[in-house]
Amino acid sequence: MKQSNSSSTALAVSASAAVAAAAALLYTRRQFKKQEAIISKLEETRQAERKGRIRAEMKLRTHLKSQEINKAADTADQGEISTNEHNDLQLQCIGKIVSPYTKRMGTPRQGALVPTGKGYIQLEIPIECVEGLELYSHAWVLFSFHANTDMPTAKADARGFKNLSKTKIRPPRGNGIKVGMLATRSPHRPNNIGLSLVKIVSVDKKGKRLHIAALDLVNGTPVYDVKPVVPWDEPGHFDGEKLKVPTWVSQDDELKSVEFSPSAREQMVKLVKDGKLAPVYSKKTGLDDAIKTIQEVLAQDPRASNTNTNKRGSESANTVYSILFASIEVQFRVDGDGVVVSEVMDADLSKAEIVDGIPVLGS
Repeated sequence: MKQSNSSSTALAVSASAAVAAAAALLYTRRQFKKQEAIISKLEETRQAERKGRIRAEMKLRTHLKSQEINKAADTADQGEISTNEHNDLQLQCIGKIVSPYTKRMGTPRQGALVPTGKGYIQLEIPIECVEGLELYSHAWVLFSFHANTDMPTAKADARGFKNLSKTKIRPPRGNGIKVGMLATRSPHRPNNIGLSLVKIVSVDKKGKRLHIAALDLVNGTPVYDVKPVVPWDEPGHFDGEKLKVPTWVSQDDELKSVEFSPSAREQMVKLVKDGKLAPVYSKKTGLDDAIKTIQEVLAQDPRASNTNTNKRGSESANTVYSILFASIEVQFRVDGDGVVVSEVMDADLSKAEIVDGIPVLGS
């Protein structure tokens, strides 16, 4: 009898322990899901705040530019004379870039890495200025980094520079190292002036267009000068000395493959026929060229490298990224050293707010 009572007690204790363990597990799972929801909400809030901050910076930068222009015009009207002791130079825009690279993300870091990329300079000067340029194969394009989202420091230094609060930066492919801004091709510089090597395709006299290829220029970029490339521009032309660059520049980190899913390819066919990639890609012949260029862009891995989100190597194969290409949105996944384009859709830029020629999407 005693043995029976002991067995019943043991069973009761075991059952109670099992119930307690199950209750604890259920509580833990509920707490985990609750924490997951909180983390997800915080991440959404952080992303919304970041988008809002960038949008506010872009708007403020635009107003500051207008203010500077108005101030300069007012100074001229009042007949004030500047001594220009620092040899500052005021440039006049001679044209604007028309390219499929709608935003900075998705624009090649160097044009030669995406040789099929194409666009043109819509000239605002007499077409006679470029007569004979078609006899050269390549040209240097002097332009402005008009799409920079960083804000200059509020207080200028003794020289008058407002954007030297950070003299060193981390190059995207530098694995975290810091170097002086002038030791990189970063758009963030003492003066937001860029120099790009492009391939000359043709000159359209009637349309006042200089057609170019292998470009790394955002749509709407202001152009200030174009110079033909000559043999003496090539390093080592006279002495045979080879070009020297740091190892982080010369490393080959190109992704090995970029494929379109069957549905994405079908979507591309329709979008091209609907003229969503015009004017750079035509309805009749633009499909293959557009797909090839997108493949070359994605092979260079346009994801961010120095931020906590969208960081290379921190994602799963299910993470979806996107870039804008002309007026379409290209969604893709990265798995190992390959890319799969999963979906392509109309970005409907008609609803986007345009700041400095760059569409700002979302609320």
